[in-house]
Amino acid sequence: MEMPPVGILERAALNAVPAPRQALCGSAVVRAGHGGAGRVNSATWLDPEDGADLPARVQRIEGWYARSGLPPRFRLTPLSPAALEPVLMARGYGRTGETIVMVGALDGLPLPDGPAETAEAPDQAWFDAAEAAAARSAARMAELRLFPALLLVPAAWVAVRVEGRVASVACVAADGAVAVLSGVATLPAMRGRGLARRACLASFGWARSEGARVACLQVEVDNDAALSLYRRLGFRESYRYAYRVRE
Repeated sequence: MEMPPVGILERAALNAVPAPRQALCGSAVVRAGHGGAGRVNSATWLDPEDGADLPARVQRIEGWYARSGLPPRFRLTPLSPAALEPVLMARGYGRTGETIVMVGALDGLPLPDGPAETAEAPDQAWFDAAEAAAARSAARMAELRLFPALLLVPAAWVAVRVEGRVASVACVAADGAVAVLSGVATLPAMRGRGLARRACLASFGWARSEGARVACLQVEVDNDAALSLYRRLGFRESYRYAYRVRE
């Protein structure tokens, strides 16, 4: 499988994980929510050649975050200008949150090995499981609850139940030929039973029905269990990103 260009994946991810507030600063997409998820509360460049006046633009973005009551955060990807990270380092930003972006083909994946529910919008049981499974902060949950109202691209929320209780969840959005998987989480007491795999395969099946041919997802570098699962499903690393935040 040929990897989609980084720019295609980045734009699909921005569409799939929406932010309540967004502004452009050149090719930098500056996003703000409740201070929870990094992707929702950071500035991301989409053109590595867009490096003019970086110190002034960084200061401008810092001002936007200050007015929003949020700490400035910059997300560094292969599309960031080469001079951006040195500018941030000189301003006291430290590097954190290294994440792997993985890509896999949807054709040829197996069907889920058991029942999984796919809905156009999440219910309270889905949110309760998402919160309990991943110990998400109040700010992160507030952002997650806004997703259905903010999304413009088609999306589905997947739930796997055990004895009537939602035990594993996932969210998937389809941006044309590219699907973006996010929010995969399983209750601690239910892990090791293949429920996350089932939720993922149900998500990918829905994405195929929407016309997607590849899927991408993002995993922190130290999440060995998730990396192992996605590799077994045929996903491979496309690129990595990290954040710069004030120390």
